Amino acid sequence: MTNFLFLAPDEFLLGKRLSQLKQAIGDLEMASLNIAELDGARSDASDILYHAGALPFLADRRLIIVREYFSNLESRLGTAKSPNRAAQDEARQILEALADPGLSNDLVFIDDKLDKRRAIWRGLDGLAGLDRLSKDGLLVIEELGTPNPRALPAWIANTARQDGIDIAGQAVQMLATYVGADLRRLTLELDKLRSYAAGRSITPDDVQRLVSDTSDALIWDLTDAIGQRDGRKAMRALYALRRNDASPFYLLTMITRQYRIMIKVKDETSRGPGNEYDIAGRVGESPFPVKKAMAQSRNYGLPQLEGILDRLLSSDFAMKTGADPNTEIDILVAELTQSR
Repeated sequence: MTNFLFLAPDEFLLGKRLSQLKQAIGDLEMASLNIAELDGARSDASDILYHAGALPFLADRRLIIVREYFSNLESRLGTAKSPNRAAQDEARQILEALADPGLSNDLVFIDDKLDKRRAIWRGLDGLAGLDRLSKDGLLVIEELGTPNPRALPAWIANTARQDGIDIAGQAVQMLATYVGADLRRLTLELDKLRSYAAGRSITPDDVQRLVSDTSDALIWDLTDAIGQRDGRKAMRALYALRRNDASPFYLLTMITRQYRIMIKVKDETSRGPGNEYDIAGRVGESPFPVKKAMAQSRNYGLPQLEGILDRLLSSDFAMKTGADPNTEIDILVAELTQSR
């Protein structure tokens, strides 16, 4: 028997981990008969331990998956000044059970977030909490959170290595930039790139060719050119987007989004310094577009950015009231790249 606690799980990582545990039960056709999934908000310790003690059917063990049990129990325990006695009794019951190596089935707890200062984690009335159970080898705690932007390239490189995919370091960085922390899509893109490369190392050109049409990167090429007042470069970026079937309404929406980010970044950096990760956390955006916006916004004053936003809104109105959308985008880009 093994007890697991998966914390702050990314949906894709959690799915892979649960799939591994289900496959370990044995025959897939019989696995469903030996898997129980419980809602932690509706289940108490007695429910969980009932399933944990049930005999497996034509298998060595059962798998019991319990979602959000500890976080719900934690909230029920209350404070030290007003403890919930029933919840404390239940906490003692589940902690005692987890400390018993005699359980014959696998228990998996899935919780988004737990307070490591609370009794469930630290212990209760002399009973070992989750932290001690982990250190004693009675509970396997795994952090399955989505990698942060700094760690994402390492995750991509490690995933590629595990799957036998040869990919250049620069291509890894580009893939992280284009796709972001969508791990399911990153895995699919790696498979697609492996098929395309057909045994050779995946290059940045491969990523550019196969992945860039679904990223924001070309939009940033366009806003880069607009910020530099480079009309020729802006038009090349615009035509590249059109070759990728970007509709004029999509283009206007994305250009507007980038300028809104620039306004937020410009305003926030005026309040205090910071790198792209600091500013991203303060404005609620991802670090990559924030880094781009920090560089681009230096070309503008805040009143200019607000004026451009007004111009974008007028283009939106024109396109929705009869103006030719492609012509309107051409005029807009030409106006925004004029010297000021």
